[in-house]
Amino acid sequence: MLIYRIDHVGQVTPDLDAQVALLEGLFGFRPVRRWDSPEEGTRGVRLEVPGSWGQAWEVLAPSGDGSPLQTWLDDHGGRAGLHHIGAEVPDLDAVRADLEGRGIKPSSGARGDWLEASLSPPEHGPGVLFRMRGPGALGMCGDDDAVPAAPSAANGSTLGITALDHVCQAFPDRDELARWYADLAGFVPVWRTPLDEHPDMADLVMNIPGSAICWEIIMPRGEDSFIERFWDRNGAAAHHVTFEVADWDRAMAACSAHDTPTFGENEGGTDGAAWRDAFIHPKHTGGVLVQLFWEERPGVWVRSDKIPAPWT
Repeated sequence: MLIYRIDHVGQVTPDLDAQVALLEGLFGFRPVRRWDSPEEGTRGVRLEVPGSWGQAWEVLAPSGDGSPLQTWLDDHGGRAGLHHIGAEVPDLDAVRADLEGRGIKPSSGARGDWLEASLSPPEHGPGVLFRMRGPGALGMCGDDDAVPAAPSAANGSTLGITALDHVCQAFPDRDELARWYADLAGFVPVWRTPLDEHPDMADLVMNIPGSAICWEIIMPRGEDSFIERFWDRNGAAAHHVTFEVADWDRAMAACSAHDTPTFGENEGGTDGAAWRDAFIHPKHTGGVLVQLFWEERPGVWVRSDKIPAPWT
């Protein structure tokens, strides 16, 4: 199989309007489509992410009786969170056959026009959920009959996001998962941190052909790693989503204006150019850990102190 484009990040919430208002007000996302599909058990809004070519953000909420999204919320204590990664594939039937050959049993939409499966190695338990569609089938969230969404009158300070940069997944062995994604879906490893660069973690980043965003894998190192604690609670789940901002002071001022604290701030410089990054806790974003970064020159933060991956 081949994933040739990431379409969106899908987030589930019990309060659709409040989450959309947050993403408009603080994040500066722009609603473009809205739908309500009780037969699919979902209603939602698709939002445009500033600067992101071809990748969007979708907020989903239960609709109708027996919604699988309500079951998902109930299983997660009623809390909002990241639900799936939407992707496009060349041949949906080939994807099903490949996954089943690997011991992964995908589920499908009510109309059979999309598949859903955890794409992490099955022997490690469930990982990040991917929802995949083939060419010509544009809906995969009950949004076949979506209508244009009118933006609200929200104004004021926003983060000044310029791109959705990457999705990060936690896993015990970065090389094992990277080889799995390369073989399964055509992801391409591009760089990794030296093993001893950080006392509690090491990471590896992969390009997704046809997508402007990347896939990061972080693994624990040393004693009492935060990734080890995350793994014990969540398994091979998505750890965070990262956005680039145009101006660091503006982004921090927006967080202050929206009573949104940040934590874990880092700053540094590479070849005379500065960079900064920080996190926003999931309780302030609708259940998704968000990382923000700024770099004075393109590539300074992303490639800072990295070495090439050992295989192509």
